Amino acid sequence: MANRIRGLLRRIARSYVLFVVIGVVVGLALAPVAWNATSSEGTVAVVPVAGTIDGGTSAGVSSMLQQARSDPDVEAVVLLVNSGGGGAAASEEMYLQTKRTAEEMPLVTSVDASAASGAYYTIAPSDHIYAKPSSTVGSVGVLATTPQELEPTGIVSTTGPNKLTGGDEREFNYILESLGNAFVGAVFEQRGDRLELSRSDVEQARVYSGTQAVQNGMVDSIGGRQAAVEHAADEADLDSYDVRVMRPGGTTRFLSRSNYVSSNASNKEMVTAEYLYGEEPTEPVFLMVPVSYLDTAGNGSGTPPTNATADLGGTHVA
Repeated sequence: MANRIRGLLRRIARSYVLFVVIGVVVGLALAPVAWNATSSEGTVAVVPVAGTIDGGTSAGVSSMLQQARSDPDVEAVVLLVNSGGGGAAASEEMYLQTKRTAEEMPLVTSVDASAASGAYYTIAPSDHIYAKPSSTVGSVGVLATTPQELEPTGIVSTTGPNKLTGGDEREFNYILESLGNAFVGAVFEQRGDRLELSRSDVEQARVYSGTQAVQNGMVDSIGGRQAAVEHAADEADLDSYDVRVMRPGGTTRFLSRSNYVSSNASNKEMVTAEYLYGEEPTEPVFLMVPVSYLDTAGNGSGTPPTNATADLGGTHVA
């Protein structure tokens, strides 16, 4: 009898121990892990600026920057740039958007293959610009197809002497020079204290490697996207942070093969310069691209249109 009682007590004790163990295990599984836990202090948003800058590119980048500015979790922005520029008006709009963003939060840029012409205009307001040694930056200037002379016509009547022609050559050159001066002025406004180049040097519209650009102040440091993200987080005083890559929709178009090859865009295509100025332009088209990107023959030769004019701090025929 005594043995049966002792056996029963042992079984009860074992059951109690098992119950306690199960309870502890279940409790650990359900309870939040508190040791070594870290919480994000904010988000660094990565905004791609890729391909030829046109109205679609401008609208997409502007929308992403607007989302970043309005999101209370986003504390800093990194621009990931792989572009040789594009249309003048679209490039100016992107410059205004990045300038506004830089006024509200840290803005850091990482240049991939290139940030030339309108793309460099876009990133000028950055707090810090990183580039790879093989990246290309610069080409500060404006190109335009000149207006075509129109024969007098008895079919169209106008209310002003320049309504039909759009103005004379002097007026056209004044517009072109004004656009070029605005571009150069923006570069000096944003980076003047860091540039080792004179205004005349910048107006020459040279293209520099990443290493050269660090030396002359058009770029701040050699580095990639990770360095840019870490720098942006540091500028925002974030010890722990999330990184959110924002993906634009649509097709990314490239004039440059090197930009195309280095891009990881999911939907991309190569286009010729005719995409920007048309097969036979009959009206002025103002562009912010290196002249080497232009190819009227569509064969990759880089031949500029015969009626292209370049503004390099004055008016010069390309």
